[in-house]
Amino acid sequence: MAKHTRCVHHVHAFLLILVHTCLAASTSRLRCPADQTAALLRLKRSFQDPLLLPSWHARKDCCQWEGVSCDAGNASGALVAALNLSSKGLESPGGLDGALFQLSSLRHLNLAGNDFGGASLPASGFEQLTELTHLNLSNAGFAGQIPAGFGSLTKLMSLDLSYNQGYTSGLFGAIPEYFADFRSLAILQLSNNNFNGLFPRGIFQLKNLRVLDLSSNPMLSGVLPTDLPARSSLEVLRLSETKFSGAIPSSISNLKHLNTLDIRDSTGRFSGGLPVSISDIKSLSFLDLSNSGLQIGVLPDAIGRLQPLSTLRLRDCGISGAIPSSIENLTRLSELDLSQNNLTGVIPMYNKRAFLNLENLQLCCNSLSGPIPGFLFSLPRLEFVSLMSNNLAGKIQEFSDPSTSLASIYLNYNQLNGTIPNSFFRLMSLETLDLSRNGLTGAVHLSLFWRLTNLSNLCLSANKLTVIVDDEEYNTSLSPSIPPINSLGLACCNMTKIPSILKYVVVGDLDLSCNQIGGSVPKWIWASQNEDIDVFKLNLSRNMFTGMELPLANANVYYLDLSFNNLPGSIPIPMSPQFLDYSNNRFSSIPRDLIPRLNSSFYLNMANNTLRGSIPPMICNASSLQLLDLSYNNFSGRVPSCLVDGRLTILKLRYNQFEGTLPDGIQGRCVSQTIDLNGNQMEGQLPRSLSKCNDLEVFDVGGNNFVDSFPTWLGNLTKLRVLVLRSNKLSGPVGEIPANFSSLQILDLALNNFSGSLHPQWFENLTAMMVAEKSIDARQALENNLAGKFYRDTVVVTYKGTTRSFGRILVAFTVIDFSANAFTGSIPELIGGLASLRGLNMSHNSLTGMIPPQLGRLTQLESLDLSSNQLHGVIPEALTSLTSLAWLNVSSNQLEGTIPQRGQFLTFTADSFQGNAGLCGMPLPKQCDPRVHSSEQDDNSKDRVGTIVLYLVVGSGYGLGFAMAILFQLLCKGKRWGWNSRMIISTSGRHCCS
Repeated sequence: MAKHTRCVHHVHAFLLILVHTCLAASTSRLRCPADQTAALLRLKRSFQDPLLLPSWHARKDCCQWEGVSCDAGNASGALVAALNLSSKGLESPGGLDGALFQLSSLRHLNLAGNDFGGASLPASGFEQLTELTHLNLSNAGFAGQIPAGFGSLTKLMSLDLSYNQGYTSGLFGAIPEYFADFRSLAILQLSNNNFNGLFPRGIFQLKNLRVLDLSSNPMLSGVLPTDLPARSSLEVLRLSETKFSGAIPSSISNLKHLNTLDIRDSTGRFSGGLPVSISDIKSLSFLDLSNSGLQIGVLPDAIGRLQPLSTLRLRDCGISGAIPSSIENLTRLSELDLSQNNLTGVIPMYNKRAFLNLENLQLCCNSLSGPIPGFLFSLPRLEFVSLMSNNLAGKIQEFSDPSTSLASIYLNYNQLNGTIPNSFFRLMSLETLDLSRNGLTGAVHLSLFWRLTNLSNLCLSANKLTVIVDDEEYNTSLSPSIPPINSLGLACCNMTKIPSILKYVVVGDLDLSCNQIGGSVPKWIWASQNEDIDVFKLNLSRNMFTGMELPLANANVYYLDLSFNNLPGSIPIPMSPQFLDYSNNRFSSIPRDLIPRLNSSFYLNMANNTLRGSIPPMICNASSLQLLDLSYNNFSGRVPSCLVDGRLTILKLRYNQFEGTLPDGIQGRCVSQTIDLNGNQMEGQLPRSLSKCNDLEVFDVGGNNFVDSFPTWLGNLTKLRVLVLRSNKLSGPVGEIPANFSSLQILDLALNNFSGSLHPQWFENLTAMMVAEKSIDARQALENNLAGKFYRDTVVVTYKGTTRSFGRILVAFTVIDFSANAFTGSIPELIGGLASLRGLNMSHNSLTGMIPPQLGRLTQLESLDLSSNQLHGVIPEALTSLTSLAWLNVSSNQLEGTIPQRGQFLTFTADSFQGNAGLCGMPLPKQCDPRVHSSEQDDNSKDRVGTIVLYLVVGSGYGLGFAMAILFQLLCKGKRWGWNSRMIISTSGRHCCS
């Protein structure tokens, strides 16, 4: 019986195989239907290159064509089920041909990686492809909105429309709500487009959704639902570079299968911290919350429970406190980025075995302190480490087992000291070493670094090192393995000669500034080449060079800085420079081919030389120029109109011999931030069109011959910080209606002929001077970062009695100078509200009245000059509270009484008070009457002797009472009583002094 049963089974199996074989043979004989063949051939003809898709021709069954797959359809033939033309180089500027939609049997359609020329997806047609389960149109050059026909694709399991951003506007518009009805949808990739509006929250509830990638849609907004589904299949969630906002909900732990969470660079719109529940996601391997707006605070120890993590990026997430020790539990980490936070404390001395998989470590831009753990440089897989911009201190310790993979080390901008460890010279994979801006000491032989044959970038600048150039023995025959140096930073390294390795290797970025190198710049500085030199950046500034053997006419140098040397003669000009600094040399002439070579230049500084002549009109052809500084030369003639038409960001022509009027021709947008024409011979009126320069911060026309009134029309420039009009021929009042100089910090009107009284309201709008910002570092300066070089504006003011030049206009430096004019009236008390004021000069005017005691509120004041006016009364005792006051001049007035004898007043000399006949007391030789308490008596000068009040009533003799009053007054005057006196004559005839 069993044998019979086995036989029956064998027969059934044989028959089943036979049936399948017959069906397969039948299917193989079925050909692609003619209508689908015709549709595919029409689709081929829509592409530009007819040679593509060579297997597509009518004589061959379409099911055997490249990229075409068929399924058994009906008795009449097979049906095209899949069309995969991805990355075939197909081009169709006219868009997607409608013939495609005749293939209604399609389940898989992939056109990714082709070029449809920015055409919109067809408005109709997709509704015919109702069998589609997989649709991929990524990186295909489509644009426009998602067509309504997509709503019929309810069987979709995978939809990829990503990377269509490169054509015009790419795909844009709202993401359809009906996607939330696609119950089979497992993959939705919409990244790198321009979708906008609010993302449908219902899509998060799809139970089968595994991948949701919305990244790089900068206008797409949305929030993470607070009720993320407990049975979600979501594995990948990417929201980076979008406008998603809100908090990460605690229900994030419901996403049990999540392995990737990326919300980085979401324009800082997320809020709140990191929910502790995220540590319950045991599958999470990639977490990037960088620059999302989250303010995590102290990093919780629970982060150590995410043991599958291989990538943890929390850059700029508001993290404070110390690095938790639980980090060492993340033994699978290959990348750790905690940079740009406020981490404090030391870097923990972890067990080396905890980071055997670590490849990338970034802790830069924090407040970490203490030493650098030596084990870092021994980690077997570590390739990149950045600890720059912290407060790390101490010596870099020697270490054993140097890493064989370490390629990049950034330790710059710290407080490290001691010598460079010899262990560094055993890191044979090292490509970049940056130790700049520390306190490293000792002598180091340059030849040691050339042993690192992969070294490409070396920066030792701005330490206390003495770099010994001992690499003369390196040449192509003896040392064939010279490292491929691309960037060499040896600024401020006490060097006296140029490294010899430059004879044999072209360095793209070379910085030898701030050394003691003299003589001529040698011909071989770029690998013995004299022509066709291609160098990115060359900085030889702040040395003692006296000549150049190498002409630059054929050198393609982008950044050239020769400033602060002793270079004479004609200025050397590279081929196509963009950044040129020749300042502070002895250059005397400009070659004719300078201007034609400035087509792409944006920075040209020739200040402090001996150049002369006029500015060539061809300078106007340098359309890219942003900064032009010709200060402190002997240029003459008129200023070309193109220099003051608002196109230059910074224009400095101070201390030359320019003459004539300034053009008033700003027509379009003005981008000027600094206009400095101080110390020339220009005349006429100030150009009114400057009122269009909304970005203007510094306007200095002092030391000229301008004839005009006060420029109230500049008051609308809300960014104006420095206004210098001193030493011109300006006149008239400064205006009763105050201009809105809300950002001014330096105001200099000295040596003009301004007149009238100073209205108190004028000072009400100087709001930038009203707050003493304790948080502002006084060393901060107004400066522009152009091509990595900070350009600092300069201003000359009268400060502490002398003319001083400030090479950096400090953010916290505020000065008012109204001296040497014809101002009248009293000093406004409102000046006492300018709390950040450091210098006040109102000398040599015709001011009257008393010194306001309110000036005692100027706690930051360092210099006060009220000399040569007609001020009277006493020096207010309130001024003794000015503990920062280092210079005072109230001479040549009509002041009286005792000079205050405490505080900073004990440090001033007699020169500060001379020319006031009524003043007495130290430091003047005139002594005060000891019986007179001047500070009390003079504060009540109106009651110096007393007030006599007579009560005359009927019955008291008028003559007697009046005579007694006069007698009493005379007696009180004669004896100079130190108290107030009032004579009271009552009805009873009694009287007293009280």
